[in-house]
Amino acid sequence: MTIDLSLLETAATKWDEAAKKFEAVQKIYDSKVKSVGLDGSWTGWSQLVAGTNMQVTDQQFTAAPKEARAIASILRDAHAQFVELRGKVKSAVADAVKAGMKVSDTGTASYDFSKVSASEANAVRYQAKVHEAEVSWTRLIQEAVKAVDDADQGVKLALKAAVADPNPVDAAANGFNGKAEGDIEKVEGEEAKELATKLNSDGKLSDKELAEFQRLVRDNQHDKVFSQTFLDGVGLKGTIQLNNKFNSLAKGDDEKDFRALQEGVATSLATATQSPSDPFYKKWREGLRKVGDDNFGKNTNPLYGYQSFVNLMTHGKNYGKQFLHDVGNDIIALEKSDKLGSGRWTQWGAGHKDVATDPLDSLLGIMGRQPDVATSFLDPGTDGKADNLTYLLKDREWPKQSTAHAGGVFNMDLPGSRLGLGAALEAGATGNVPGTDYKLGYHTDAEARIMRDTIKILDEGRHGADLHPNLRSSMAGMLVDYTPETHEILTRTGMYMDKDGVWNDGTSDPKDAHMSVSRESLTRIMRGVAEDGQAFREMYDAESFYSAGTLSQTDFNNPNDRAAAIEGASSVFGFYDGLSSDIARDKKDDAVSWANHVQTGEFVVTGGLQAGAGAGASLAGKGPGIGFATDVAYRILYAGTYDWKEDQIAQATQAAAADTEYHFTTGQKQVNALAAGWAKENGHGPDSGLSRHLIGSGQERYDSARTEALIYLDG
Repeated sequence: MTIDLSLLETAATKWDEAAKKFEAVQKIYDSKVKSVGLDGSWTGWSQLVAGTNMQVTDQQFTAAPKEARAIASILRDAHAQFVELRGKVKSAVADAVKAGMKVSDTGTASYDFSKVSASEANAVRYQAKVHEAEVSWTRLIQEAVKAVDDADQGVKLALKAAVADPNPVDAAANGFNGKAEGDIEKVEGEEAKELATKLNSDGKLSDKELAEFQRLVRDNQHDKVFSQTFLDGVGLKGTIQLNNKFNSLAKGDDEKDFRALQEGVATSLATATQSPSDPFYKKWREGLRKVGDDNFGKNTNPLYGYQSFVNLMTHGKNYGKQFLHDVGNDIIALEKSDKLGSGRWTQWGAGHKDVATDPLDSLLGIMGRQPDVATSFLDPGTDGKADNLTYLLKDREWPKQSTAHAGGVFNMDLPGSRLGLGAALEAGATGNVPGTDYKLGYHTDAEARIMRDTIKILDEGRHGADLHPNLRSSMAGMLVDYTPETHEILTRTGMYMDKDGVWNDGTSDPKDAHMSVSRESLTRIMRGVAEDGQAFREMYDAESFYSAGTLSQTDFNNPNDRAAAIEGASSVFGFYDGLSSDIARDKKDDAVSWANHVQTGEFVVTGGLQAGAGAGASLAGKGPGIGFATDVAYRILYAGTYDWKEDQIAQATQAAAADTEYHFTTGQKQVNALAAGWAKENGHGPDSGLSRHLIGSGQERYDSARTEALIYLDG
């Protein structure tokens, strides 16, 4: 913390000066000494001996400046690294002090009770959160100090390598290093390559070697030079073999160490492949194409290159868009190239621990964590010619798990089949990482195209209700995010009524796009999602909130607008009750179990919803794209005491006991509760004439919508 780091720069300057002095002396030696032995004027046995020695001396004069300049480069690199990393240590300490801590000379943070009153000190002294804060700040400081030490070890490694005799058995004992490397990260990349190669060949490393491998990767995984040097040295086959070693060795007490290495190597891979124009990138991609179909396992339980390589990638993040595109497109091209297709990924028996059988689905899962990549990979384009979405949703034969027995071969879906696809679809269509909080309803043209085409492709042949179980949750997230659109479609009024396409509002905001599909396709897709009770609740709650929002932005004192808003909501919830009725019709005895799953779902709006394009200008004006204030919508939504989830269970129980087809009415009761809440928000109590008039005023629209939904779902 107190050392004068500028001395490293001073030393580097001295080494540069030494290099120049060596070069100056070499000129004198060549002209005054070496020339005498080699110009032909001296002959005999003594000349033969001297000539050889002169050549060695000249080589040393050539090597010495290179070694000196390499040392200078290392010292300057060390200075830059130490200044930056020590600054981070100081910053961590300052932040801890600012947060009420005091920091010891050894970097231990403890609460500074001298800064608070005695009573406050007594009040917090034994609170768990105080101890947790102390531990957290201490860990942060320790990590910053560790980063300095990691860099220091790297400098040490580079300096030792720079002064090593490149040829210990030649005539120049302890000779200068004419191949000295002045880039610390290149030296460390070479060292990491040696350790990885040894792990691949011997299957183990000593404790000291393992610690050094961990340090190298930990300290340099975000450095391009290190990452490309390391990976290029190990090679693609070596990298795949290395990942297989990580998986086999990551067990028991060693699991943490090898998983950390696996994560570091994956991060290095992401770092090394950011630029498609790099020669390394082109070489790496071509190499992956060659080994992606190679079997690294047994014939009876194959492990293909792409399977292990993508498994390694799952331990990293922040990959380049083009790299993910290229790997995905190359896997698809391989699947389309011969009769084996995606069947080459079939899992026979138990498969391989920790490695997903379907590399394309795993890769799509990675894209799901990078929405911009998922969007660009799945976007069908304005002309619809980009076919990745069609291939994945329609044309691809998804790999199976096969088991041989006396009666033949039994095939079944892989347990995680399409989970990666679902994550990519949700990220690609919404522009957000699944499971994170974000404002709903903001979409680019590309995102809207993915949403529209996904619905249309999945409903081809009227099969939308047969949605794969592993896609239900993701499709629910997509439909929730597109609630402004689905609401307008199901109201059966306005510009969405017969529209099928993607358009935008023509503003400067890139996320002003909207999409529409037929009510028939949308209904069947929603029915497929609704098979999962929790997913159904997410859609239902999002619609309840959005309907409350549309009411809050409608002119309550305008009878026509008021009636249109109530009728629109009634139509939407008629479709929802059509879904519930169809589920009860199909499940019968399992309807109650389904309704109980509805009870466990949850939807929370954290940032508002964007207005649907057909909802009218009154839904805008609360900020960029936010259709309404959430606090008003919540007051309308929760003004009454109606609990639709409890009623859903009660009605499911009745449906299970009914001898004839049972029609749910939960949705209409929800609309009535919204109408009452809206009236209350505008000063009308539940017993007022207007409130009683609003309740049930959309019954006709509700009935026809429920009937229409059941017609779409019939058969």
